[in-house]
Amino acid sequence: AEPLRYRQIEGCFSQPNGEVAQHMLGWARAVARADDGAVGSAGPARGDDLLELYCGNGNFAVGLAPCFRQVLATELVKGLVDAAIRNASDNGVANITLARVSAEELGQALQGTRSFQRMSHIDISAFELRTVLVDPPRAGLGAEVAEFVATFDRIVYISCNPETMHVDLKILCRTHELLRLAVFDQFPYTDHLEMGMLLVRRAT
Repeated sequence: AEPLRYRQIEGCFSQPNGEVAQHMLGWARAVARADDGAVGSAGPARGDDLLELYCGNGNFAVGLAPCFRQVLATELVKGLVDAAIRNASDNGVANITLARVSAEELGQALQGTRSFQRMSHIDISAFELRTVLVDPPRAGLGAEVAEFVATFDRIVYISCNPETMHVDLKILCRTHELLRLAVFDQFPYTDHLEMGMLLVRRAT
């Protein structure tokens, strides 16, 4: 497979450690495709769709797009939305739909409690969203978004702050069990640590 290429926007968030970011993307691809997916393995795309919140410049959306039928990705910062569209195009990825809304707004749109002009180009009913990927800022998801995320069968959670992740897990683990866990040291010899988790809804 051709290596992925990304444009980074000056002054906007990006993964700072390219080597570790590749490992993190490989892990996310594996667990997003299948609960027991092996890192580096290939396989057919799933028959359903991926929702990504906080997609930034499209780092995960572009990398995971081949694993799903469609990807619905959201990002609030216009410069990053433009970068995500450009990165998808540069990598020949055509199954990503981007919405410039916050995670909270997307939750309201999917639940039918509010509509947004910035999503008027999207037919939400065309998506079969069973997996959600979140890579929130250091503040974490917060209670409102965590409750929304818990409505999905499968959750891929990338965290840059274990403390706020722990708070979010108190909500998510009411309905989901933790199946996969990985640690990514983007900043060696510092207190900063990235973690990846796959949570799957418990059988009732």
